[in-house]
Amino acid sequence: MLDSGLFENQVWGALHKAWKGYVIAKNKDEFDKMLHYAYIIQECQDDLGLQVSSFHDIGKSALGFYSSRAAQIAEENKSNNEYNHNHEQTSGENYLTDTHYEKERFTDAYSENFEDDENKADKFTDDNAYRENFTD
Repeated sequence: MLDSGLFENQVWGALHKAWKGYVIAKNKDEFDKMLHYAYIIQECQDDLGLQVSSFHDIGKSALGFYSSRAAQIAEENKSNNEYNHNHEQTSGENYLTDTHYEKERFTDAYSENFEDDENKADKFTDDNAYRENFTD
């Protein structure tokens, strides 16, 4: 299992298919597809721990890949730190709010007036009235 969450053989298969797609796109002069496959190739190579290829004909260097990867990791770390900081601040408040909500919900569910049901039950306690309906 690699850092990407994929198995090594899956990444090798993706790398092989991406190279094939890149070559086909280059032969057809499809610049946007060349960029797409070059990005996949660089991702797979980095994930496998291989040297990342440069694609000078389309302007994608290995240095550019590494710098964008470093910026992406820095942004993810910043987001994670902000999330953890905000989560620590609000976790106590959420606990109190959730507990209050649960208590409120519990009391509301059992505060209904069941008087009607009790009166309906009395209707069937008189045996004579019950039998009259079925004997006539």
